[in-house]
Amino acid sequence: METADDAARWARLAELDQAAEAFEPRADNTLRSYASDWRVWERYVAAAGIPLEAGTPGAFLGFVIWLGKEGKAPSTIQRNLYGAAVSLRERGVAVHPDGPKKAKKAVDALARMLAEAGEQRGRGKAPALTVMQLRAMSKALPDTLKGLRDRAILTVGFGMAARRSELANLRAQDVAVTEKGLQVFARYGKTGARSPAIKKGENEWTCPRRAWVAWAAAADLDPDGPAFLRFNRHKMLGPITAQGIGIAVTAAAEAVGLDGVTGHSMRAGLATAAREAGHDYRTIAVQGGWAPNSTALHEYLRIVDQWADNATAGIGM
Repeated sequence: METADDAARWARLAELDQAAEAFEPRADNTLRSYASDWRVWERYVAAAGIPLEAGTPGAFLGFVIWLGKEGKAPSTIQRNLYGAAVSLRERGVAVHPDGPKKAKKAVDALARMLAEAGEQRGRGKAPALTVMQLRAMSKALPDTLKGLRDRAILTVGFGMAARRSELANLRAQDVAVTEKGLQVFARYGKTGARSPAIKKGENEWTCPRRAWVAWAAAADLDPDGPAFLRFNRHKMLGPITAQGIGIAVTAAAEAVGLDGVTGHSMRAGLATAAREAGHDYRTIAVQGGWAPNSTALHEYLRIVDQWADNATAGIGM
């Protein structure tokens, strides 16, 4: 016979099961992105004069048209659209299933129209850094404390095909120096924690082990503290942010005349350089923490593969 205590335990279990169904852990970057998308949605509904919690096909289609008139790139519109739909559902709005689908078709139509007109919106995809470009950027950095930090960011980031957030979240103790190079423990990532090994470099300016050792010694890093610190002029402060990582990479690139380089260029660069060196998909995916059958990784490798297996080769053109 069930007692009052038994009933209370079952009730508590039901509460935990309900919480488990609603549980969806999200990275800080994702949460910030959704918040930004929601603010864009708020501006749209105010301009359109419609309810804030409108989840109809017309509301979503109007959102795409409004963003298009504001000059937004299709990729930005798609992200805003997805973020707004997620935020509406989280607020209990019954989003019409055809709404996001029809809006996505409108985004695709805008992309085709812009392509036919030869109009490019947004900065486009970040270019992949080559090893020679990485070397030039590293060599041009001054041997100051900040220069040593940025050289370590560049070489370690390239070697592990790091996301900006992965570098920002590294602790000093997460980077182990070995005879063969570095063993890095990335605590957070889209595919979970990973531990890429980075071999010693063949060149002094692109050697991750050499760059890390020089930076860690000069900064006298606390093993329990952040691997990379931010600066206020020449004074070290707290841990660097993901945005700070991107700023450091872009500044190093601009110093040697490279335009359009972002923090993501290191990640794309490792993928293409490794493919050119003959490494297979799985090896590259493991190094950079790409998910199996990652569309993004396939696109990077295609940059190299399109020349290795090309339809115009050997046809006598």
